[in-house]
Amino acid sequence: MRLHIPLFIVAAVVAGQSGGQSLNVDFGQPGDGPTATYSAAGLAGHWNSILGSHGTTTNDLMGLDGIATSVSVTQIGGLDTVSGSDPATGGDDALLMDDYLVTFNSVLESCLFFDNLVQGDYEILVYARMPMQPSVFGFTSVDQEPGFPHYEVGGIWPGGHQELITYSRHFATVGPDGGLDMHSGIVPAANPALGAALNGVQLRLLNEDISADGFESDT
Repeated sequence: MRLHIPLFIVAAVVAGQSGGQSLNVDFGQPGDGPTATYSAAGLAGHWNSILGSHGTTTNDLMGLDGIATSVSVTQIGGLDTVSGSDPATGGDDALLMDDYLVTFNSVLESCLFFDNLVQGDYEILVYARMPMQPSVFGFTSVDQEPGFPHYEVGGIWPGGHQELITYSRHFATVGPDGGLDMHSGIVPAANPALGAALNGVQLRLLNEDISADGFESDT
Protein backbone atom coordinates (compact mmCIF):
# COMPACT_ATOMS: atom_id res chain seq x y z
CA MET A 1 0.00 0.00 0.00
CA ARG A 2 1.39 3.39 -0.98
CA LEU A 3 1.52 6.07 1.70
CA HIS A 4 1.69 9.77 0.82
CA ILE A 5 2.88 11.14 4.17
CA PRO A 6 4.18 14.67 4.90
CA LEU A 7 7.95 15.00 5.38
CA PHE A 8 8.61 12.25 2.86
CA ILE A 9 10.29 12.95 -0.45
CA VAL A 10 7.63 12.44 -3.10
CA ALA A 11 8.59 11.91 -6.71
CA ALA A 12 5.70 11.88 -9.16
CA VAL A 13 6.91 10.47 -12.45
CA VAL A 14 4.52 10.91 -15.36
CA ALA A 15 5.99 9.02 -18.27
CA GLY A 16 5.69 10.17 -21.87
CA GLN A 17 5.96 8.14 -25.01
CA SER A 18 9.40 9.54 -25.94
CA GLY A 19 12.62 9.31 -24.01
CA GLY A 20 11.89 5.96 -22.45
CA GLN A 21 11.19 4.81 -18.91
CA SER A 22 14.78 4.28 -17.78
CA LEU A 23 16.04 7.31 -15.86
CA ASN A 24 19.15 8.51 -14.01
CA VAL A 25 18.65 11.12 -11.28
CA ASP A 26 21.37 12.92 -9.32
CA PHE A 27 20.54 15.13 -6.34
CA GLY A 28 22.60 18.32 -6.11
CA GLN A 29 23.07 21.60 -7.93
CA PRO A 30 21.11 21.64 -11.21
CA GLY A 31 23.38 21.03 -14.19
CA ASP A 32 26.21 19.75 -12.00
CA GLY A 33 25.58 16.05 -12.47
CA PRO A 34 27.62 13.27 -14.07
CA THR A 35 28.24 13.12 -17.80
CA ALA A 36 26.07 11.01 -20.11
CA THR A 37 28.88 8.48 -20.62
CA TYR A 38 28.84 7.65 -16.89
CA SER A 39 27.00 4.47 -15.94
CA ALA A 40 27.65 4.40 -12.16
CA ALA A 41 26.45 0.87 -11.27
CA GLY A 42 23.69 0.90 -13.88
CA LEU A 43 23.28 2.23 -17.41
CA ALA A 44 25.04 5.18 -19.01
CA GLY A 45 22.91 7.99 -20.32
CA HIS A 46 21.64 11.44 -19.46
CA TRP A 47 21.65 12.35 -15.76
CA ASN A 48 18.87 14.57 -14.48
CA SER A 49 20.63 16.75 -11.91
CA ILE A 50 18.13 18.38 -9.56
CA LEU A 51 18.42 20.27 -6.30
CA GLY A 52 15.83 18.20 -4.52
CA SER A 53 14.58 20.91 -2.18
CA HIS A 54 11.61 20.10 0.01
CA GLY A 55 8.27 20.68 -1.68
CA THR A 56 9.56 21.44 -5.18
CA THR A 57 8.53 19.94 -8.51
CA THR A 58 10.82 19.29 -11.48
CA ASN A 59 9.10 18.71 -14.81
CA ASP A 60 10.13 17.08 -18.07
CA LEU A 61 12.88 14.80 -16.82
CA MET A 62 14.93 13.27 -19.60
CA GLY A 63 15.41 9.61 -20.42
CA LEU A 64 18.80 8.01 -20.91
CA ASP A 65 18.75 9.24 -24.52
CA GLY A 66 18.49 12.88 -23.42
CA ILE A 67 14.98 13.24 -24.84
CA ALA A 68 12.48 14.97 -22.56
CA THR A 69 9.66 12.88 -21.18
CA SER A 70 6.54 14.00 -19.33
CA VAL A 71 8.12 12.76 -16.11
CA SER A 72 7.75 15.18 -13.20
CA VAL A 73 9.31 14.87 -9.76
CA THR A 74 7.76 16.37 -6.63
CA GLN A 75 9.90 16.01 -3.53
CA ILE A 76 8.77 16.36 0.08
CA GLY A 77 11.13 15.59 2.95
CA GLY A 78 14.93 15.50 2.67
CA LEU A 79 14.96 18.99 4.17
CA ASP A 80 18.67 19.53 3.57
CA THR A 81 20.70 19.28 0.36
CA VAL A 82 24.37 18.95 1.22
CA SER A 83 27.42 19.36 -1.03
CA GLY A 84 30.91 18.26 0.00
CA SER A 85 34.24 17.24 -1.42
CA ASP A 86 35.19 13.70 -0.49
CA PRO A 87 38.93 13.33 -1.20
CA ALA A 88 38.37 9.63 -1.92
CA THR A 89 36.17 10.25 -4.97
CA GLY A 90 36.78 12.04 -8.24
CA GLY A 91 35.31 12.76 -11.64
CA ASP A 92 31.77 11.56 -12.27
CA ASP A 93 31.85 9.48 -9.09
CA ALA A 94 32.26 12.68 -7.10
CA LEU A 95 29.54 14.46 -9.08
CA LEU A 96 27.06 11.75 -8.13
CA MET A 97 28.17 10.86 -4.62
CA ASP A 98 29.48 14.08 -3.03
CA ASP A 99 26.14 15.87 -2.93
CA TYR A 100 22.99 14.40 -1.48
CA LEU A 101 19.65 14.82 0.21
CA VAL A 102 19.72 14.09 3.93
CA THR A 103 17.16 13.17 6.58
CA PHE A 104 17.73 13.41 10.30
CA ASN A 105 14.38 11.91 11.33
CA SER A 106 14.43 8.37 12.72
CA VAL A 107 10.70 7.89 12.04
CA LEU A 108 10.13 9.49 8.65
CA GLU A 109 12.44 8.40 5.84
CA SER A 110 13.46 10.35 2.76
CA CYS A 111 11.19 8.78 0.15
CA LEU A 112 10.65 8.98 -3.59
CA PHE A 113 7.19 8.21 -4.97
CA PHE A 114 7.27 7.60 -8.73
CA ASP A 115 3.87 7.73 -10.43
CA ASN A 116 2.55 6.93 -13.91
CA LEU A 117 5.45 4.77 -14.96
CA VAL A 118 4.99 2.24 -17.74
CA GLN A 119 4.00 -1.15 -16.36
CA GLY A 120 6.79 -3.69 -16.21
CA ASP A 121 9.72 -5.03 -14.26
CA TYR A 122 12.31 -2.52 -13.05
CA GLU A 123 15.78 -2.59 -11.60
CA ILE A 124 16.21 0.21 -9.07
CA LEU A 125 19.56 1.41 -7.75
CA VAL A 126 19.42 3.62 -4.66
CA TYR A 127 22.66 5.50 -3.92
CA ALA A 128 22.83 6.14 -0.17
CA ARG A 129 26.45 6.57 0.93
CA MET A 130 27.34 9.44 3.28
CA PRO A 131 30.52 11.09 1.89
CA MET A 132 33.49 11.26 4.27
CA GLN A 133 31.54 9.41 6.97
CA PRO A 134 32.04 5.68 6.34
CA SER A 135 30.46 4.73 9.67
CA VAL A 136 27.12 6.36 8.77
CA PHE A 137 24.75 4.08 6.87
CA GLY A 138 21.50 4.58 4.99
CA PHE A 139 18.58 2.16 5.31
CA THR A 140 17.04 1.63 1.88
CA SER A 141 13.95 -0.10 0.52
CA VAL A 142 11.46 -0.17 -2.36
CA ASP A 143 7.80 -0.70 -1.47
CA GLN A 144 6.97 -2.84 -4.51
CA GLU A 145 9.90 -5.22 -4.08
CA PRO A 146 8.65 -8.68 -3.07
CA GLY A 147 9.15 -9.20 0.66
CA PHE A 148 9.93 -5.49 1.18
CA PRO A 149 13.61 -6.09 2.13
CA HIS A 150 15.72 -3.34 3.68
CA TYR A 151 19.44 -2.86 3.10
CA GLU A 152 22.15 -0.96 4.97
CA VAL A 153 24.35 1.08 2.63
CA GLY A 154 27.64 2.76 3.55
CA GLY A 155 31.32 2.27 4.30
CA ILE A 156 34.77 3.21 3.07
CA TRP A 157 34.86 4.27 -0.60
CA PRO A 158 36.12 1.15 -2.43
CA GLY A 159 37.50 2.97 -5.48
CA GLY A 160 34.31 2.45 -7.48
CA HIS A 161 30.71 1.50 -7.00
CA GLN A 162 30.07 -1.57 -4.89
CA GLU A 163 26.73 -2.94 -3.81
CA LEU A 164 25.81 -2.17 -0.17
CA ILE A 165 28.69 0.33 0.09
CA THR A 166 27.57 2.95 -2.42
CA TYR A 167 24.14 1.66 -3.43
CA SER A 168 21.46 -0.98 -2.96
CA ARG A 169 19.91 -2.94 -5.82
CA HIS A 170 16.19 -3.67 -5.95
CA PHE A 171 13.82 -5.41 -8.36
CA ALA A 172 10.16 -4.52 -8.46
CA THR A 173 7.16 -4.63 -10.76
CA VAL A 174 5.18 -1.51 -11.63
CA GLY A 175 1.52 -2.39 -11.89
CA PRO A 176 -1.52 -0.65 -13.40
CA ASP A 177 -1.27 2.22 -10.90
CA GLY A 178 2.13 3.17 -12.36
CA GLY A 179 3.65 3.56 -8.89
CA LEU A 180 7.18 2.88 -7.68
CA ASP A 181 8.25 4.07 -4.23
CA MET A 182 11.73 4.04 -2.68
CA HIS A 183 13.23 5.13 0.61
CA SER A 184 16.46 6.01 2.41
CA GLY A 185 16.27 6.45 6.16
CA ILE A 186 18.07 6.11 9.47
CA VAL A 187 19.29 2.62 10.33
CA PRO A 188 17.30 1.31 13.30
CA ALA A 189 18.94 2.26 16.62
CA ALA A 190 21.46 4.53 14.87
CA ASN A 191 21.94 8.15 15.95
CA PRO A 192 19.49 10.27 13.90
CA ALA A 193 21.69 13.33 14.32
CA LEU A 194 24.19 11.72 11.95
CA GLY A 195 21.58 11.59 9.21
CA ALA A 196 21.08 9.33 6.21
CA ALA A 197 22.05 10.25 2.66
CA LEU A 198 20.30 9.89 -0.68
CA ASN A 199 22.74 10.70 -3.52
CA GLY A 200 20.65 9.63 -6.48
CA VAL A 201 18.69 6.84 -8.14
CA GLN A 202 18.70 4.87 -11.36
CA LEU A 203 15.54 3.27 -12.76
CA ARG A 204 15.86 0.69 -15.53
CA LEU A 205 12.83 -0.79 -17.24
CA LEU A 206 14.09 -4.31 -17.81
CA ASN A 207 12.01 -5.06 -20.90
CA GLU A 208 12.92 -1.76 -22.55
CA ASP A 209 15.09 -2.04 -25.69
CA ILE A 210 18.46 -0.77 -24.45
CA SER A 211 21.57 -0.96 -26.60
CA ALA A 212 25.00 -2.00 -25.32
CA ASP A 213 26.06 1.58 -24.63
CA GLY A 214 23.11 2.07 -22.30
CA PHE A 215 21.06 4.23 -24.67
CA GLU A 216 17.75 3.21 -26.17
CA SER A 217 18.03 1.34 -29.41
CA ASP A 218 16.40 2.79 -32.51
CA THR A 219 15.50 -0.68 -33.69
